[in-house]
Amino acid sequence: MKKFGFAIMTAAMSFSLLASCEKELMSYEGEDGIYFDVRWGNEAREGYWAHQYYTPVEFGTMDIDVTTYDVRVRVTASGTPKDYDRPFSITIGADSTTAVAGEDYEAFPMDYVLKAGEQYAYIDIKMKRSEKMQKDTITLQLQLQPNEYFTCPFTNYADNPQSDPPQTGYGYNTNAEEHKIVVNDVMSRPDGWIGGYNNSGTGIMGNFSPTKWRLMMEITDTNMADYASAETMPTARANVICDKFARYLLEQAALGREHAVLDEDGTMMWVNAITTIDPDKAWNPFTTLDEYYGGE
Repeated sequence: MKKFGFAIMTAAMSFSLLASCEKELMSYEGEDGIYFDVRWGNEAREGYWAHQYYTPVEFGTMDIDVTTYDVRVRVTASGTPKDYDRPFSITIGADSTTAVAGEDYEAFPMDYVLKAGEQYAYIDIKMKRSEKMQKDTITLQLQLQPNEYFTCPFTNYADNPQSDPPQTGYGYNTNAEEHKIVVNDVMSRPDGWIGGYNNSGTGIMGNFSPTKWRLMMEITDTNMADYASAETMPTARANVICDKFARYLLEQAALGREHAVLDEDGTMMWVNAITTIDPDKAWNPFTTLDEYYGGE
């Protein structure tokens, strides 16, 4: 009986405390603001504070036939949803933008609407792969604009380092009214590349360069996934691919000096199969045009 009475008393106290807390709750009374609410990872991690300061587009990790990439940037409104549409606008930060409309991205609207009853909207941008991205990182900075419906109050929007430390690869920006898209086409040596150890130039594939890899994939009808690891690129397969590639390089060299294929360092592109297919017409790694054809 005493235990039952204690349980009732405990429940009553809990209810009383809950009721007291509910009376203290207040509705949102601050300004309605908008901010870039882009997050690392997927939406399932919504409980984490993972504010994304920039969106990277790395064409160098995509197959060579990929020419565009769609970026989706979310804009969220603070406060409570409204029963009417609320327009908002963005501008492009000229001082922090090197991307050129039509060349590096397709033109997109500057005006948007947060529809009635909704808390966020999306900005969709199509980035375009361009040759200059192979050497330079291209940037496109978006900036939200205040208006009669929204302010832009979140200029010090920081991550919680205990859950998701901020990504700082392209700078650290706590101003949530700005969001930067950074684009490059830098290709790193894949794990399945066989050869060129310590920049020796030797081995089945010889030294690695992005230019050489792009051409090799084009000539041999392979893709980036084929070079991902030793499992996807065993030695036997590498030999077959380089045999086909070597025949192309030899054919081009036979057409004359102006047709020879050069690597990024200005020397004649090389794979080991060149020396086994036609030793008399072969050249060594790092051979220059003058060394092969004679000086002019």
